[in-house]
Amino acid sequence: MKKIFITFSIVASILFTSCEYDAVMYEGTAVGLNESSAQVSVPDTGSSETFAVTITSPSSEARTFGLQYVGDAPAAGGVTLGSINVPANSYEGTATVDFDFNAINLADGETDSFSIKATSETTDVFGTVLEIEYFKAVVCNDATFTINTDLWADETGFSITDDATGNVVYTMPALARGVQTFTADVFLADGCYTATITDSYGDGQVDGTVTGNYEITCSILTFASGGGSFGASQSRSFCVNQ
Repeated sequence: MKKIFITFSIVASILFTSCEYDAVMYEGTAVGLNESSAQVSVPDTGSSETFAVTITSPSSEARTFGLQYVGDAPAAGGVTLGSINVPANSYEGTATVDFDFNAINLADGETDSFSIKATSETTDVFGTVLEIEYFKAVVCNDATFTINTDLWADETGFSITDDATGNVVYTMPALARGVQTFTADVFLADGCYTATITDSYGDGQVDGTVTGNYEITCSILTFASGGGSFGASQSRSFCVNQ
């Protein structure tokens, strides 16, 4: 029968005989998390995340063990510890942790972290501590289009096309000649798009002194960017909340 041996440095005994030694190996039953670190991006629907667990001896019956925080619970909230479940006749199981997007008190781009370990009143526990860093996935539809032009702004065109329908959802108005910065708020529904910048003269956003550029941003996200010396046209594909 397969056996898994785990050496515990705290309880290991070293027996010396003529400069040689034997380490006493642990052969009981113990359960513990496999990983020491993980990162979770929580979608707006929330998520139930699982993490790998090992147990040293299988059983003919499924077993359940607990999870506990090591130190404080996460300050940003939105986390519920589940349990460790090991199927019958298996050396492997999973630990479950639930994340509630709406209950997490984090702004876009902020993170929080917490540590957990297995717990059991009947079985030994590995010393492995899992530190989980988590953050809210950025869900953003209210984008901002910004273009910095060269001198020949009147030659520049820009549009955004919905890939699914082929419809143009945004067209930049005609600009007057002169170096300038133009911005516009653009609502983009969930989906995939193509941003296209054009130059009627055919040399892109360059006038010999100034090189132009553009970007489409939403919160901390940059959906698309481009410009510069692109010739007659340049396209960028991007997706929103996909």
